[in-house]
Amino acid sequence: MQIKKLAVAAVASSAVVLSLVTAAPASADYAPSTSDVVGVGSDTVQYAIDFMADGDYIGNTGFNATARNKVINFDATPDANARLGYGAGGLNGTSTATSNCAPGTGGSTGTGNQSATHTGDRPCVLNPTIVLRAGLKPVQRPNGSGAGFNALKADVAASAHNIDFARASSSRTSGATYNSITLGTDILAMLTSSTTNAPAGGLTLAQLTEIYKCTAGYTDWSSANLGSGTAGTIIPILPQVGSGTRSSFLGALGLTDSTVGACAVNAEENDPEAIDASGSPANAIEPMSSGRLNMYLGKDSTGTSVGTGYFLDPSCAYAQVAAAVAATGTNQARAACVAAGTPLAPNVTYNYSGGTGTYATAWSTSRNMYVYFRAADVDSTTIFQPGGTRNWVRTLFYNPCSGTTPAGVTISVANGNCTGGGTYGPGGAPYIASSTGQTLVSSSGIAPSYAATVGGP
Repeated sequence: MQIKKLAVAAVASSAVVLSLVTAAPASADYAPSTSDVVGVGSDTVQYAIDFMADGDYIGNTGFNATARNKVINFDATPDANARLGYGAGGLNGTSTATSNCAPGTGGSTGTGNQSATHTGDRPCVLNPTIVLRAGLKPVQRPNGSGAGFNALKADVAASAHNIDFARASSSRTSGATYNSITLGTDILAMLTSSTTNAPAGGLTLAQLTEIYKCTAGYTDWSSANLGSGTAGTIIPILPQVGSGTRSSFLGALGLTDSTVGACAVNAEENDPEAIDASGSPANAIEPMSSGRLNMYLGKDSTGTSVGTGYFLDPSCAYAQVAAAVAATGTNQARAACVAAGTPLAPNVTYNYSGGTGTYATAWSTSRNMYVYFRAADVDSTTIFQPGGTRNWVRTLFYNPCSGTTPAGVTISVANGNCTGGGTYGPGGAPYIASSTGQTLVSSSGIAPSYAATVGGP
C-alpha cells in the first residue's frame, strides 16, 4: 500500500519551504478499503484463505496478484506462526499461582481496564486488535470459528458490513441469513511427543473422554484402562475457548466446557510446540489438525513433500546466519540459524499404530472446513472488480446457477447464462472452486473438496 504525500512550497524572503503531508492512520496491519473483502475467524482455515488471497510458499500466486480490490484475511492471532498474542495461562492452569491473569489481560468482558491480577479467564490473552476498515477504531481480533462467526453476526445486526465472511472449522447454526461453502476437509487426531509415555496402540474415543474428564484410573499412562504405557501423569491439552477445533473435539467426546476435568490445560489450537511447553512432553496430548502438521512437515494435503516446512524458527532474525552454541551445564545446544531460515521441526507424532498416514486403531475424525457469508451478498448488485461482471461472493466463493446478475438478469440454464452443465452462474466457477484455488487450499494441508450449502449447514 502506498501512502500519498503532498508537498506545497512557498518561497518568501527567508526562503522558507513548507510541506503539507497527508498520511493514512497508523495501523499494525493494512486497513482495508470499502471495496476490499474482509474475513476473520478460524485458525485451522486461515492459511487456506491466506494462500487463496496472496499465494502459497511454493510459488503459486493467489487472487490478489492481479486484482485491484483485495481479499483481506485477518488471521486468528497476530503472529504469522499462529501463536497466541500473549499466553495460554488462566483457568485450569497447572497451579493456582499460574492460573491468574495479569492486569489488562484475559478473555472475559472488561478485563482491559483491570489494574489487578485476577482469576477466571482462559486463556490469559492480550486481546490483540485489528482495524477492520480504514478510518475505523481498533476492535478485538476474532480468534477461532465461534469468535469469527459471532463477529459476522454482530456486523449483520449493526448493518455495518465491515466483515464480509467468517472462516470456521466446525458448522455454525446460521439459518436463512447466511450461506456457506465447504472448501475442503481436515483430519483431527491426537498428537503426542515422539517419545511419549502413552501406550503404542493408540487411544479410543472412550478412553479420551475419560482422560479429559480427569476420571480416576485415566490420569496416568501406566493405567491398565489405557493399555499400560510408561508411568507418567497425563497432561490433556485443549485448544482455546471459542476455537472450532475445541468444539469439534469436545463434541466428539460428548463433553462441554463445564464437564472438562480440572487436569486439562489450554493452549492455542494447532500449536505442536504446546507439547514441549507443557513441562512434561512425554505425558502431554492434544488434538491437532493434520493439515497444520502437514505445513510444519512441508507437505500438501496428499502428504506429498513440497520442500521444507512453512514455519521458520522465530528465534532467528531475518536472513540471520549464526554459529551453533555448545551446551553448557543444563543448557541445550542450539542449531545454527541459516540464511534461508531454519524450519521448525517439532518433536511430535500422531498417536496411532500402523503405517504412516493411517489412523485405523486410534481415534480421529474428518471434519469440513467452512466459509460463511451473508445470503443477501450472493445477489449483490455491486461489482467486485473494475471492468468485471460479478460481485465479490460470486467471484470468490459461491456462484450458483440461480439468482440475478448485477444488471438484474435472471441466472438460469433456460437463459443460457449458466456454465458447467448448469452448475455455475455467469463467469463460471468461483475462485476457490477453480483448479488454482483448490491447489492453494491443498498447500495449506487441507484436502480440497468444494461444496456449497444454501442457508449454511
